[in-house]
Amino acid sequence: MTMAQTVPQTMAQPCSIQFFGHRLQYLPSCIAALVATLLPLAAPSAQAVEQPPSPCVYQCSSNQIRFVPGQPITIEFINKTNGLVQLERILDLHLPRLMPQTDFVIETVVGADDEMSLVFWDEENRALRAVLHRPDAQTLQVELLPSGHDSDRAVHVANDGRVLVY
Repeated sequence: MTMAQTVPQTMAQPCSIQFFGHRLQYLPSCIAALVATLLPLAAPSAQAVEQPPSPCVYQCSSNQIRFVPGQPITIEFINKTNGLVQLERILDLHLPRLMPQTDFVIETVVGADDEMSLVFWDEENRALRAVLHRPDAQTLQVELLPSGHDSDRAVHVANDGRVLVY
């Protein structure tokens, strides 16, 4: 009994191709393996396709806002409390009282002056919460709201453009 007699005829035989007089049995398998290997390299990576997240504009945390050093910015303080709020820029000037439901604007350049720190407090020592907004690329809004717990006391714009609330 020979090997050819024992192999059933229904069993698939490897594909055989003649190429320049050489018999290439496994060429289709090799091409399929090569395509499967190279295809992921040709596809655009997921990182290149992803769009950067849109910048935060409303109720942002301090790590979501960053300005570019040298960029002129406007800082708006908006008092949404029922009391008087005092503002003071550290080591610079004493700012007027911020009456209830009013706002105050400061214009500065990030990194040009010393780091911009503004301290605020309620005249009756009520707790305040600073909520950050960035309505456009050059504006930082600090909305001062009543707080039932620990109070925020300062907003700091560092020379590298970071915005921090203490």
